[in-house]
Amino acid sequence: MSTIVPTLAHAISNIERFEQELDRSPELQRRLAFARAWYCHQTADGEWCFAPSKFAGYSAMTAEEYINDDPRDGRRTEKQLQTWFNTIRENDPIYDDLSERLAAFLGRYGKPPSSAVRINVTNAFLEAREAPDDASVQRNIADLMIAVGRSLPTLERDRIKAAL
Repeated sequence: MSTIVPTLAHAISNIERFEQELDRSPELQRRLAFARAWYCHQTADGEWCFAPSKFAGYSAMTAEEYINDDPRDGRRTEKQLQTWFNTIRENDPIYDDLSERLAAFLGRYGKPPSSAVRINVTNAFLEAREAPDDASVQRNIADLMIAVGRSLPTLERDRIKAAL
């Protein structure tokens, strides 16, 4: 009986291993177009790995386990995986890139993504992407100072220029 992944690390391990399992299993390749919920992870070298929710969400998943008759519930994996992942919306700037990468990945096996595809990335990826870096924080401060300076009378602007 399969068990749900207990940690993000387990899910990522499954995601990173999925392609190896896929290469060894024509039956798993045949089922690719049926997967709707895809989970992806960006490796340390910047490459993206993809796996369907049922593969990512069950501990130590293999191609053989995925295709056998053991009943698995995608709703259970989705619930657990949503602890660490979020769905990328179609209007998100990264959606098109990930959608194209997923289509290229599946295309290597002659399969298109489902028309109801959902792509999910880790919360950590989203947080890192949205966190302002030092340069943008400094630029925002400088922009604020410029806006304030422009609202001051000429005498006060000259005093600020002299102090800088």
